[in-house]
Amino acid sequence: MLMPPTQTTSKPSDKDYDFIVNKESKPKKQSFINSQTSFKQRLLVILGGAVILIILIIIISSLFSSKPKTAGLLSVARSQGTLFTLAGVASLSANQQVTRNLAANITLTMTSGQLDVINYIKETGTKIVPASLHASNTAALSSELSSTPSNNFDSLYVQLTQSALSSYISTIKLAYSPSDPASQKILLANLYASATLLVNEANSTATAL
Repeated sequence: MLMPPTQTTSKPSDKDYDFIVNKESKPKKQSFINSQTSFKQRLLVILGGAVILIILIIIISSLFSSKPKTAGLLSVARSQGTLFTLAGVASLSANQQVTRNLAANITLTMTSGQLDVINYIKETGTKIVPASLHASNTAALSSELSSTPSNNFDSLYVQLTQSALSSYISTIKLAYSPSDPASQKILLANLYASATLLVNEANSTATAL
């Protein structure tokens, strides 16, 4: 006698349909710096960022930094030229040795100082026109000194030199600025020191005449 086949009804598990209601879990994104990142790696990242920031600051500063101001230095060079010209006239026509010594010292000091100023201006990339080194009153002062009678020459030369040195020092002060590069400050400081010595010598010469 045949037995009827046994029907096996397997109840589907709820898990078979989990894919419908359960969203697929997405893998978590890992950041470069997390709790698993070693201290050495984090330190390298921080140092690298700092170096890049410093480089950017240097580049930006170089782009916006202003060039050294040379207009004041040109005025200094013109004052030096006036003193040099007057000294040249005195070296030929002065009567007293003390006057000739003053003229000689001024010639040496102004020649060296003007050369330093001109070289510095050229190093900044500024072109110098020879005419810009001549002061407008130099020719008149030179003519006045040359036409002076011999007995008054030394006295007038010293007076003109004292006035020119006073103007020269004022020009140096005006050319100075706290924002100037250190090299320009040193240049002006040296010129000021040498000018002060010449002022003392000119005053002593005036007393000796």
